[in-house]
Amino acid sequence: MLVVCVLLLILISAAYLFSERMLINNVASTGTVQRRQAVSLSESGVAYVQASLQSVMAQATEIEWPSRWNGEVKTSDSDSFGEFQVSYWDERRDAWKAGVSDESCKLNLNQLPLDTLYGPEARRMLMCVPGMTLVIADSILDWMDEDEIQREFGAESSYYRTQKPPRFVRNKRLKVLDDLRGVRGVTPKLLYGARKHSQWEQSPRLADLNPASERSGAGNLALREKDFGFSAFLTVHGGISVLRMDGEPRILINQDDLVSLYDEIMERLGEDVATYLVAYRMFGPKDKTLLATDDYLIDEVEQTQRRAIRQASDEDEADRISIPTERKGSLTIDKEGVFLIRSIYDLIGVDVEYKSKDGSLLIESPWPENEYTFNKVMPVLNEDLCFLFGTPIMAQVNVNQAPIEVLRSIPGISDDLVDQILITRQTMGIDADSNNAIARSKQFLQIDWLRSAGVMNLKQMRVFAPYITNLGTAFRFISTGISQPSNQSSHQEVVLDFRYHSGNVAFSNTRSLRETMNVERGN
Repeated sequence: MLVVCVLLLILISAAYLFSERMLINNVASTGTVQRRQAVSLSESGVAYVQASLQSVMAQATEIEWPSRWNGEVKTSDSDSFGEFQVSYWDERRDAWKAGVSDESCKLNLNQLPLDTLYGPEARRMLMCVPGMTLVIADSILDWMDEDEIQREFGAESSYYRTQKPPRFVRNKRLKVLDDLRGVRGVTPKLLYGARKHSQWEQSPRLADLNPASERSGAGNLALREKDFGFSAFLTVHGGISVLRMDGEPRILINQDDLVSLYDEIMERLGEDVATYLVAYRMFGPKDKTLLATDDYLIDEVEQTQRRAIRQASDEDEADRISIPTERKGSLTIDKEGVFLIRSIYDLIGVDVEYKSKDGSLLIESPWPENEYTFNKVMPVLNEDLCFLFGTPIMAQVNVNQAPIEVLRSIPGISDDLVDQILITRQTMGIDADSNNAIARSKQFLQIDWLRSAGVMNLKQMRVFAPYITNLGTAFRFISTGISQPSNQSSHQEVVLDFRYHSGNVAFSNTRSLRETMNVERGN
């Protein structure tokens, strides 16, 4: 009897242990499935943003941001098994918000000129950032350029090798803003503010996210005295796009091969436009006073003046560089395209005098200076034409949303003009949250509102248009996937870049998975 009791006890214990292990395995298996679901839900959020932004940027006549930045994924029987939430950290308002961050509201370090000629202007642009010093500005430029020539206040490898521990200068463009932590003089507090770390490294609490309907944005002027870090004003993402939204290449208007340029324009925009643009590249405007120049680029001003004199003189033939001659339509392409086109404003209402052995021919601009051109024609041309390399500085700032410090970094701009932009933005109701402000009115779909509102005249638009935009090409956000009913979540930080592909993932960082049983769910 005793033996039977012992055997029964052993069997019961074994059955209990087996059941417990099976229960643990079942819980672990269920947890693994739910974690994978959370990852998939996070990917769904990325795909949702990708599709939404592609639709937004493809509209030349209307921009409509998504009314919601979250979504639910359901099973076949309509029972919800998860959701995703898209959010971003607003450094200037110290809060998480539903939506995405347009990186063009910041100064793009990777678009600054690093050569010696334009280095002083790059330094001036950096000095507009609060907390920046001459030592840090020059050190940032030295950190990114490819040479070992130390700038006036900068630092190269000879400095970094003496540090403990020794390190080497990066000597290339930056992939993430955190790369600045190695730069001489840059501390975590300077880079990220009082927290000394990036809030993007933290997972947003969904209860902290403001619903889209409440995103009014009080403006940034009231907060400009706050101690922000560099991260509120600097980025490494975005730039000028070389592709149309349908994936087709835009016409690179400043390319060297004028014959190929003529053929590309001819195929897409017709013979008259091709003749005019190629003639402009060769001879510039008939009235050389219409040439836009930057006051800070003394060399460019002098060269432009020399071009104008040379083109108007009989000595032009002696200065020509011999190139193959080819006939295209009514044009004989027998010289270089010495005149660069900075923006579409260089061409509006500007006639060209084409010179050949047979005499001179006046070619009128296909786009007269009228409101139809500004409102209807310009958006189409800006989609087809790319003005890359029109200026040595290719950094573009979102004139609709950038804070005052970033607006001041625009090359050649005055404080009075920056103040006028800010006042007009507030008066016209566009100085608000970056997710919905430009959807308020169609007139803000292009930077031309600066002209139509009287902030800038046409001459000023020709000067500043290369440096401003109304909508960037890079968007940063965190996509949070939440598996139900366990509330397990996956957080993925993503940067979508629309320069080279429709929503290419330029950066992705998935947070470690964790259970979030105490997560408060927002509306």
